[in-house]
Amino acid sequence: MRRGAAAAVLLSLVACVETGAPDRTEVTADTGETGVPIRLAGPGGAALLVPVRINGQGPYDFVLDTGATLTCVDAALADSLGLPGATGQRGIGAGIQGRPGAMRLVEIDSLSIGNARAEGLTGCALDLAQIRSMGIETRGLVGLNFLTSFHVTLDFAADRLILTRP
Repeated sequence: MRRGAAAAVLLSLVACVETGAPDRTEVTADTGETGVPIRLAGPGGAALLVPVRINGQGPYDFVLDTGATLTCVDAALADSLGLPGATGQRGIGAGIQGRPGAMRLVEIDSLSIGNARAEGLTGCALDLAQIRSMGIETRGLVGLNFLTSFHVTLDFAADRLILTRP
């Protein structure tokens, strides 16, 4: 219970005008599900880290953030991957300290967690230095616009995230 409350307070990071839903999603495993390791990080294990691939690159440790509307990539990583800006969309976000502001929206061709994949995902690029300063070494946040395409199971006994086709 303490972990969940801490994560909600720590990582209620992004709200956006657009949902950024992917164009296409799939789980390529024969079983229709994929499982990947999760790792607790930060003060009191407040964040869940999962391995993520963006446009075939990575894996990068991302925070699984059910409080984030959009999947977000650290701005430096977005730049190094050459993620193009999303045209015709605007985003407004509120950070950890609650100050709202405009954010840069980006187009992600593909985002994969294990064998679960979304294509044509709108995300945001943020400076995540503040989260890293809290001891959470992350390169991004997996938000609801990815997660809502799958049945999501957190198996804490096995330290696994399981994503299944709906």
